[in-house]
Amino acid sequence: MYAVEFEASIDNGFVRIPEEYKTLQNSKHAKIIVMIEEPVEANDKAVFSQFLQQSRKVENLAIFNRDSLHER
Repeated sequence: MYAVEFEASIDNGFVRIPEEYKTLQNSKHAKIIVMIEEPVEANDKAVFSQFLQQSRKVENLAIFNRDSLHER
């Protein structure tokens, strides 16, 4: 196992992996560690716990760049 570190926003429970790490889509297993700068309030802990319970294993993850996401 090797480590990759990057910062990303959590948007509605999803974390976008930066384009520079697109090779991660071929990985079968990863250990995810979330570090949050601001203090976590009681309600936030419940939301984070719910996020963890809803996490699913993703097969054949496709990475999109900004331009392809905005194509119509």
